[in-house]
Order: sequence, then structure tokens, then C-alpha cells
Amino acid sequence: MAGDRKLKAQEFVFACEEAAMRGLPADLPRPERKVMWTTLQLHFGDPNVHFELQPRVSHGMIELGLHFEGPLEANDIWAERLASRAASLAPELGPEWELEAWTASWRRLHRIWRTSNLTEGLAREVGEELGRVMRVLGPVIAGDRK
Repeated sequence: MAGDRKLKAQEFVFACEEAAMRGLPADLPRPERKVMWTTLQLHFGDPNVHFELQPRVSHGMIELGLHFEGPLEANDIWAERLASRAASLAPELGPEWELEAWTASWRRLHRIWRTSNLTEGLAREVGEELGRVMRVLGPVIAGDRK
């Protein structure tokens, strides 16, 4: 069946990125990227504020999120900005997305897929979700930097 071919973690990450980039509108600037083996980070100018994709098959999961990994005060401001827009963002994002204090200083808006297999079909699904969340949140992030 098409889309059921299993992928290695790095192949999965690149397939997700390709699917996400196909879904971005021409007027949204292309993000800068950083790849650390099987972790993909995409940002729009501030690497501390980035979209992150990380398949963790050994833990039975894939995590996709918007991460705030700068100084505590800045991270809290970003989290508060998203929380203040929850009423308008929640319907666009869906119930799978959760805003949380991830560590003592880092914050993230993220969702999880539970899986033990990385497949082409799942890469399309996760990549399309990455593209969608970048379309929804990219302008919010860019607008808040001004």
C-alpha cells in the first residue's frame, strides 16, 4: 500500500520538512533550518523561537512543537502572548495542541503522535501539520517581533 513504506528517522524528518514546505504560501518567508541528526528546527530569524520536529521511536512518539528556548523572561512573554490568543488560535490548531512550561525556563506549544513506526504516510501527515502550524503561527510570531 502506498505510504506504508517504513522510513529511518532522518528520512522521516526530511520527508516531513518537504511536505511542510510544499504547504507554505508564497508570501510567508521561508524559515531558516537547523538539523541535528533526527531533530529539525525551523525559525523565522530567532533560533530561540523555533518549530521543532523530533521523532523518538524508542519512546513510541513523534513530537512537533513551537519551542521557546531563550531566556526565561522572554519565554514567558511568548507563552503569555500565545495564551492570550488561545480563543482564536485553538480552533485553528485543534485540541491536540498543548501550551506548557516544558522545563524550568523553556516553554512550548506542542502535540504528540504515538507510534512505533515511521512511514511515508505518517511523514506526509506530520509534515502537513507542520506546514499548517507554521501558516497559523508564523505570522503571529513575526508580528510580535515588530
